[in-house]
Amino acid sequence: MTDPEWEHITGTAAGEFRPLAERFERLHREGADSGAELCVYVHGEERVALRSRGQRPDRLQNVRSVSKALLSIVTHILHERGDLDLDAPMADVWPAFAAEGKGSLTLATFLSHQAGLIGVDLPLTVDDVLDWHPAVEALAAQRPYWEPGTDHGYHDLTFGWGVGEYLRRATGKSVDELFETELRKPLNAEVRIGIDDFSRLVPFQESGPAGSGTAAEILHLLGDRSSLLSRSQMNPNLLNAEKSLRYLAAEIPGCNAVSSARPLARILAATLGPVDGVRLWNEDTLRRASRLRRRGTDRVFARERAYAQGFMLPDRYLPQAGPDVASFGHYGQDCALVFAVPEDGLAFAYTSTQLNHRLDQYTKTDDRAALLGRAAVAAVRQTIGDPQ
Repeated sequence: MTDPEWEHITGTAAGEFRPLAERFERLHREGADSGAELCVYVHGEERVALRSRGQRPDRLQNVRSVSKALLSIVTHILHERGDLDLDAPMADVWPAFAAEGKGSLTLATFLSHQAGLIGVDLPLTVDDVLDWHPAVEALAAQRPYWEPGTDHGYHDLTFGWGVGEYLRRATGKSVDELFETELRKPLNAEVRIGIDDFSRLVPFQESGPAGSGTAAEILHLLGDRSSLLSRSQMNPNLLNAEKSLRYLAAEIPGCNAVSSARPLARILAATLGPVDGVRLWNEDTLRRASRLRRRGTDRVFARERAYAQGFMLPDRYLPQAGPDVASFGHYGQDCALVFAVPEDGLAFAYTSTQLNHRLDQYTKTDDRAALLGRAAVAAVRQTIGDPQ
């Protein structure tokens, strides 16, 4: 339904999702959101398509680490087809990766953030990352920070370097070329890594003071070059580069995809079942990709994290639709959340260009995304109360 009473948002929402739409409107009315989009699919059909009033329907934005979910979806497609083997050593297709005892490390272990490769010791510049080869060569030469498979810690930039270079060598295609053949073309879903047309790009807008909650602790860890958080986030620090067009034109598969909520929800829905006749995964792949691989204290963030193969699972700090909901998905720090709930046939995507600019987002979820995610699942289950 279309609601003419909405002052700050526009679009459509099926009747059972009216409470979700009202919460999205309220976030805008209270100044907590702008430049946002929200989309929900249920059993392959679009049920919610909302955006901030005044936003173009074909808008694009950087979705940060939601990029990892897209990369993982493609990786599982290729494994299902037999184009690669998740359980084989990565060094089989990337011989240099065998350095420093990594000869038996599999892509499955890498995808679940258990490889011990959360950063590299070699100092890197922004240019090294934008140029690709210096960064992936440094990763290939790196010794793991722990024995692969024995612990877990968030692989931020290195996730994109490792999986992206493996796919390039296994298929002969760049990540964006794989997005084209596996996602954009079959589903008419616009997701890109490296863009050359910036006319539809909506930049981030910062909102609110920097720092709250655990900010002091995070600042300490980021400034301590020996901490795993610093090694992961600060070699190099891409925060300023992220604002440049050169950054978005480069291929940084762990964090610089551009898209919006509607194509993201469409893609995630197609991992659960057919969307306009297109299904990306079979049931075996769905079970494999979404199954818990590791839960406990993350070595990088010193907080609970739960990982599947390429996806985040809910935990008390990053709950998606709630720790009791069996979902899989991924956050884009302070700007996006996507997840799927297989038992409900639900795919959810939220994107926003309004940043809260809070340092505790390194360890705590975006409250806007958590509120909307809970409301979406409650609507499907017909138990809408007030999820706050």
